[in-house]
Amino acid sequence: MKTWTKTVMFSAAVLGFSLLGAVEGEAASVLTSSTDLKGYDTKITTKSDGTNVLTNKLGEFILNEDSAIYSSKSIKVTLNNSVPVTINSINAKKSLEFVGKGEINVETNGDVGINVGNHFKAFKTTKYGVGKVTTEGSKIGLRVHNEIQMEGGSVEAEGAEYGIYCENDIKPYYSSVLRGISSNGTGIWAYRDIYSCKGATVYGEGKVSGARSIIAHIQADGAGSSITGVSYDINSSLSALHADKEMLRAYSGAVVREEYKNPGFVVTDDDPLNLVKNYKTVARNMSNMANYSWSSNPESVFYGNNGLLGNVENPFKDGTIRGVRVDKSVRKDEVTQLKKNGMHEVLFSGVDSYFMVPVITRHYVNNYEGNEYPLYEEKIHMIEVGSLLKVDDLQIDLSFTEYEYKGADKEDFVVVKDGNDIVINYYYRADI
Repeated sequence: MKTWTKTVMFSAAVLGFSLLGAVEGEAASVLTSSTDLKGYDTKITTKSDGTNVLTNKLGEFILNEDSAIYSSKSIKVTLNNSVPVTINSINAKKSLEFVGKGEINVETNGDVGINVGNHFKAFKTTKYGVGKVTTEGSKIGLRVHNEIQMEGGSVEAEGAEYGIYCENDIKPYYSSVLRGISSNGTGIWAYRDIYSCKGATVYGEGKVSGARSIIAHIQADGAGSSITGVSYDINSSLSALHADKEMLRAYSGAVVREEYKNPGFVVTDDDPLNLVKNYKTVARNMSNMANYSWSSNPESVFYGNNGLLGNVENPFKDGTIRGVRVDKSVRKDEVTQLKKNGMHEVLFSGVDSYFMVPVITRHYVNNYEGNEYPLYEEKIHMIEVGSLLKVDDLQIDLSFTEYEYKGADKEDFVVVKDGNDIVINYYYRADI
């Protein structure tokens, strides 16, 4: 009996140890780049405690800000997570595909956030998908060695040199949104075509250029489709949308849009601003300003005398100027090609007006003899329209002698330009 009891106790202890070992062995570990997912279908989900995990044939792994996804083979990742997940990096040696409705964010101190050795397919097989991928690298947010293909969802990439760097075509379709932002370089760079088709949105923003294609076209095709390039340097070597060897195209109701932020010029009422003549970046895709309809917000700017002028009655600060062309008669030799109501839109934001008007000040001085105030000095001051002129600020300096300022014949006023001379008369008594 004692022997049987000892045997049972020993067996129970062994069983308990085995069970404990099994539980401990199955506990999920944090996923790092040392684990090759080997192309097995992979799913990201959220547990009841809010923890995001990655599971595939190799097991279950915890995802956190230090995690890295690595696969030596083409891999599909299904985003079924209800809580957005943030990881450090993704490196797919072959193709990388995302499906599902979840959100994944990649934030790294390394050079590249997401690096893809072949095709990058974002919601390619889930038309009108709503999943989201964001990625940020110190140099490049998203680098793809073949094509970027999308049919839904959104991808946003940011880096100092390039937001998105793609060595082949970029092809978003339907409701997909692709955004590339660069703090110092080009938002979206592609060796071949940059497309936006059947309602897709492509947006590139950079200090040097918004979007650039090296050997092919930048083309938006289909109603609702748009490609926007935003540049922070109107004097850059590249346009906001820059197709090196081919064309800028907008077909069938699509829009190609360029924006130059804080261009540094001002709009006057008497010196027409010819953007094509003054800026190579603008002239590359716009052959003639007269082909465009011009407007501004606030309303003031118009086209006249081969350039832009402003309505002196509507001075403005930090305004936006807009030029639009929808034209079926585009010449074949023009860089920008528009067909079937395709639109080329050019914006200039952060612009000021600079309407000046001469203000004549006449200074009369009585030298303490009699009642006459002979004219002592006359000056002309150029004052900006719309500004508040404080009359006493334009007194002349008589501090070299004893004097008494008797005042002026006007009170402070807002300067307007209505064709009439603005004259202010000042009166002093001084020992001169």
